[in-house]
Amino acid sequence: MLLIGDKFTQLNKEKLTIRKEHFTRLLEQCQTYFGQPMDEEHPQTSITYMGVAAANLSLAYRLTKQEQYLDEAKRWIFTACNYDCWGYGFLVDVDLSASWLLFGFGLSYDWIGDNLSTDERNIILNKLILQCHKIFNYGEENRGNCWSTDYWQNHNWINYTGILTAAYAILPKYPEAQTWIDAIEDNFAKVFEWMPHDGSNYEGTGYWRYAINFFLAAAEMIRQHSGKDFFKTPFLENTFYYRLYQSAPNWEENINFADVHDRRSSHSISAYYKFATEYNNGYAQWLAELVRKNFLFREAYQSKIFPGIMPEAFLEYIWYNPEIEPKEPFDLPLTRFFPDLGLAVIRSSWDRDAIHFSIKSSPAGGHAQWTKSWELDKENNWRTRSLTHYHVDFNSFILIAHDSNLAIDEGFHRTSKAKVHNMITVDNTGCVGEKIWENSSLADPQLFDLNCKGIYNVWKDVPEDATAEVLDFISQNGFTYYCANSHKFYYPEMKLVKNVRNVIYSEQGYFIMLDDLHSDLDHTYTWRLHSEQFAKKNKEGVYTIKNGKGALNIYPILPTDMVTNVEETVINEIMTPQRPNDVRNIVLKTLCMENNPRQNNVLFLNILEPISSFDDTKMSIDKIDGLVGVHITKGELVETFIYSEDVAVDTDDIKTDAIWVSVVRNGGKVVKYAIYKGTYLVVNSQQIYKSDKIETAFVTV
Repeated sequence: MLLIGDKFTQLNKEKLTIRKEHFTRLLEQCQTYFGQPMDEEHPQTSITYMGVAAANLSLAYRLTKQEQYLDEAKRWIFTACNYDCWGYGFLVDVDLSASWLLFGFGLSYDWIGDNLSTDERNIILNKLILQCHKIFNYGEENRGNCWSTDYWQNHNWINYTGILTAAYAILPKYPEAQTWIDAIEDNFAKVFEWMPHDGSNYEGTGYWRYAINFFLAAAEMIRQHSGKDFFKTPFLENTFYYRLYQSAPNWEENINFADVHDRRSSHSISAYYKFATEYNNGYAQWLAELVRKNFLFREAYQSKIFPGIMPEAFLEYIWYNPEIEPKEPFDLPLTRFFPDLGLAVIRSSWDRDAIHFSIKSSPAGGHAQWTKSWELDKENNWRTRSLTHYHVDFNSFILIAHDSNLAIDEGFHRTSKAKVHNMITVDNTGCVGEKIWENSSLADPQLFDLNCKGIYNVWKDVPEDATAEVLDFISQNGFTYYCANSHKFYYPEMKLVKNVRNVIYSEQGYFIMLDDLHSDLDHTYTWRLHSEQFAKKNKEGVYTIKNGKGALNIYPILPTDMVTNVEETVINEIMTPQRPNDVRNIVLKTLCMENNPRQNNVLFLNILEPISSFDDTKMSIDKIDGLVGVHITKGELVETFIYSEDVAVDTDDIKTDAIWVSVVRNGGKVVKYAIYKGTYLVVNSQQIYKSDKIETAFVTV
């Protein structure tokens, strides 16, 4: 049996014992299908839900032998088989609606085919053959300019998994399906080799969740039928940790970089079960059980990704392994770096009210995709980067604390621009591709269609050398440092030579953020931070954002001549062309800081302190005259931070030749320090660090 192999007898025996709760979940899901009205003609929306409905009902019938499940499965299958086409309004017959049905109906044909009449089997068989030909041929005819060669995008994985499932199912009756199988296995060999080895996904946690079960199903079926084991590839081995670390501290919500339609559309119990089984991963088992027992229904009714988590019941039943012991992730590091996306995660703890800070910077789509796609495109005259779901968000960050969203991402934006992210714009722009929106709009149906196909977007004409990169990431001994440069992403005529964002976290409950911008021309640089609530300025010049239980204090230090304002940023976007009336609206409350007058070189120095909304305690921030530096007093601790890239620092209490230094003192005594690319550090006339060569040292005394 597809996805099940020779384990059905065991799965059947366990339905009233160790799989009892999963069996109940499956039957409850099937019960929702009974009596649902079915359109005789293709509805004016996506029909992806029909495929997984059939799969759930088919498995329920195999486990119960109760005719009502077989009859209901047939009702769903034959209703869709009578449709002239699969898909509505967009890539009809050759994209997601068709592939979801091929996946679900292929499983049903394999699982319950022997319980159908000859005529019924032939109806399904002939429809699967017809639809496989349509979608596979489209992919072949448009290689180099559609999903068939968009190796890093969810449409490639979902569409080919759909065809592959149907092909395996009908192969005994239709040997010609082997042609599809061979081509698709070759596709997945490339995909699993070329996907980021760190497990990250440039489309974000929402599309990760939307596609991951197809990824896992393809790997399982290919192993079952050809012996190739893609579960041994780095991407699959590591991708669970990408999802784990992109969970908000409350575990229910996600960190919504890229196209993530909402904060509750990223969990997949079945996928977590599969990772737990394949890698004996207790963390994955723990998260699966947490979601199943605590978050399942809220995920379902608040999720905006269709068809959602509930129809995954059949995969949960199949992939659950009771032998894997759940393990809480609280022994994992609080920081993690995913180099392909330049994604760093910093947590203060694993508690629900913890600080969670994520920041990212990389070439568009990540290093692996950017490098390999350019190689393929130049070699074959192709376009393999479908980056519609990737945003102009290099050097952008998201900050959550005290169970509240404080610095947010807009989450979904087809007309992606830098100014809707927590980053710096230069003369109101932030990407060499943004001018594409000046003379065009996705209100044009033709452009909207091209945008949905991944062809017309902000990345359309971005040159190969327009990239961002993380220059350094270090996390050790009580300090975490992130440094990324993105000046190549801006228009060449701006003559920008540096846009480096430095983030220093010394585990004192705040972040030091230093942005260093250099250009040969004068510009207006705008430092932006978006939140759900407006920032309010107090008499000391500190901006505070209060949002529920959490608050964020922003202490602006540099530039001294800045102009600040608070404004609204409004976004309205159609989520999918198959549901054109489903419009997502979000209003960002934006804090803007700008240099005045225009200058070529500017430093922004800000301290970001997430606190409880009910904590009136304020830090003390004292700027160090004549230097790029501050003394930060919080409780009994004082942190001195000084940045001086060009000349050595020589003050009354700090002497160093490092690019930057942080010294944390308690009652004047040094308790820890960080020296970045220097040879010595003297504090209060006492030399505490000395090296014969330029080094970096993070030290807890």
